[in-house]
Amino acid sequence: MSGRRSDGPVPSDTLAALDRARDQPGPHLWVVPAPPPTGDADEVLRELDALLARGELDEPAVARLVALAPRAPGRLRAVVGALAAAGGPAAVAGLLTLPQVPGALEAVARALARGLTRALPGSAAAPVFFALDFRGSRARPFPDLLRRAQLVAADPSGALRLDVLRVDGKPAYRLSFWPDTLPARARAGLARACAADLALLHGRLARLRGTRLWLNGFCFADDGPVSVAAQGHLLAAWLTWSEGHAP
Repeated sequence: MSGRRSDGPVPSDTLAALDRARDQPGPHLWVVPAPPPTGDADEVLRELDALLARGELDEPAVARLVALAPRAPGRLRAVVGALAAAGGPAAVAGLLTLPQVPGALEAVARALARGLTRALPGSAAAPVFFALDFRGSRARPFPDLLRRAQLVAADPSGALRLDVLRVDGKPAYRLSFWPDTLPARARAGLARACAADLALLHGRLARLRGTRLWLNGFCFADDGPVSVAAQGHLLAAWLTWSEGHAP
């Protein structure tokens, strides 16, 4: 889905949801809760194979697949294939728990390239958006990176912004881009104009402790299972939607 439009330049409820989610552990793992696997390996395989044989997977089935997958390494590729075919927000969240399995991140990239979003805690479905939460740093390049972020956010459209936050009493920042607050042509032009800056800022800032990348409600923390390099590929896929290209 393409996300909803806000009644202003930035959806305030999404910003509030980001603030609530910022300090939650593993916010990229908001999969529908499933009971842990029980029983011996044969029972796990039988249940897993039964789920994989389904034509369609609802959210509880997706959650169960994700819970069972670590107990059956030989079925991981099949699980990834089933989640990729399901393609919904819960399935994409499940794929993000299996980034080491071939095909998982490629499926996530395809979902982002078609504008898939997911809900944030206490919020309706998220719009299409990019956000980069990062903390102040004494590293030598940081002042230049912060100035670049300020210049990017100075765009008069209001679709780009840089918010100053406080985390543990220290300054922190959120650079965000809300492309679906703009008409399609303006959105595509702005996305093309800022793509290189967003990629550079992410690549440099994502290596700082505490940095989090948000894409359409999916969160990628600095200590999460998705590497900075892989995040860069997902960001490129997200920009595909923003620039108006067909996935």
